Amino acid sequence: MNEPNVKKIGKTVLVIEDEMDMRFYLMAMVRSLGFESILTKNGVQGLSALCSLRPDLIILDVMMPEKGGALVYQELKINPQYRDIPLIVFSGVDPHSFAHYIKMLNLDREIKIPLPKYYVEKSADPDYLKEVIKKCITL
Repeated sequence: MNEPNVKKIGKTVLVIEDEMDMRFYLMAMVRSLGFESILTKNGVQGLSALCSLRPDLIILDVMMPEKGGALVYQELKINPQYRDIPLIVFSGVDPHSFAHYIKMLNLDREIKIPLPKYYVEKSADPDYLKEVIKKCITL
């Protein structure tokens, strides 16, 4: 029996996604793989959660209110505390559009923001997404 204030030891995935149905979809998928999920509904909440936890993986949506995923991605990749956390960009935005955005951000930057290693479109096959999640967590 788990005590209420004892943190579960295991792999944790931080989900940053504004759509409730997608958050629950991702939570169910993460749990089906045996991992714990922390759900946040926008970039502000997602970055705030990082102040108190270090997840094994971040799943990040791009189009969100308050602080969009592209800005969160930029912050995560610039900040040395977070840049090495495996990350999956999970979005309905075309990957080429996101890559173009990163390219434009990098025009005047001395230290370039890398393209995401894993970009999964929301229309992707669930089994493919599970494989990417497993690959990221076992890195």
